[in-house]
Amino acid sequence: MEIKALRHHGWSVADIAREYDLAPNTVRAELSSKLPRHYQQRAEPTELTESQLVHVQRRLVVCPNLRGTDLHAELRSQYGYDGSYPAFQRRLRLLRPAQVIDPEVRFETDPGEQTQVDWADLGVFPLGRESVELYAMAAILGSSRAPAFRFATDKTRPTSFERLLRCLEDLGGASKEILTDRDPVFCVGSTSDGRAILAPEWVDMAELLGVVPRACKPYRAKTKGKVERMIRELKEGFLGWLSGQLLPPYPTIADYDALARRWIREVVLIRTHRTTRRVVGEAWGEERPLLHEIPERVRAKYAGSVIALPATVGSEQQRVLGDVVQLRDLREYEEIAR
Repeated sequence: MEIKALRHHGWSVADIAREYDLAPNTVRAELSSKLPRHYQQRAEPTELTESQLVHVQRRLVVCPNLRGTDLHAELRSQYGYDGSYPAFQRRLRLLRPAQVIDPEVRFETDPGEQTQVDWADLGVFPLGRESVELYAMAAILGSSRAPAFRFATDKTRPTSFERLLRCLEDLGGASKEILTDRDPVFCVGSTSDGRAILAPEWVDMAELLGVVPRACKPYRAKTKGKVERMIRELKEGFLGWLSGQLLPPYPTIADYDALARRWIREVVLIRTHRTTRRVVGEAWGEERPLLHEIPERVRAKYAGSVIALPATVGSEQQRVLGDVVQLRDLREYEEIAR
């Protein structure tokens, strides 16, 4: 209507095209048309089938905080879902409306510059023949975002040092500095102006590692937001992924360590990080040569602090066989019970 009104008042086709940033032919087509242009109806987002919807609901019951990207990948690989992730995400919001907002402030560091470390409380998990409180030492390289996890049943200082050492070995070495929070394992107090007083044992270990120990300011979790974000992914992504794996009858700490390394290899390293816009595994490959090796004297001093039983996780063939459940008639069990 505006185009035709301007044309009626003497505007040329070229002037109208410049005014509305249109091609001259588009203006001519509108002027020659008796009716407004009709656009094709947009295709509806791909809906979930009944089996796909049941799978999503079942996974959310087992792990309510399971990441949407992981669920989308499962639907594509296992149920042939061909919808885009944004379309699936809109459907997922109706099933799980509560969402956690990412930290707003991000601190970037150069490759090989910083490793962020923190403990994660995971809750009660089966260990051997019992159920115990399980914790995970989380470490992440600040530049590439490559993570490492090691599990434990306590957070004492010897255990923390040994688990941290194992994480650094998994990452390929130590960076120039290691950032922690004010955990009593690493800090014994603070000065009158708020500066951290590092534990002497932690200072000694850092000196042997050849790194600079740093502690973030109190109540400033965003200072080490990278490891905080990875702990959230551990609780939402790894634990959700773990709920779909076949565990040994009596899992050990080494089993959980092995499963975490597998999850990192199969899920984390192959994805493109939303902040760096780089594949995590490729960025890690470039950062890894900048890390320095763990000295042998450090291994000898701290590696034996925690005894980890050998892993008993089955092979991939056993895992696939475990996914098959044989359904038998109830009368067979009644005959056996007689």
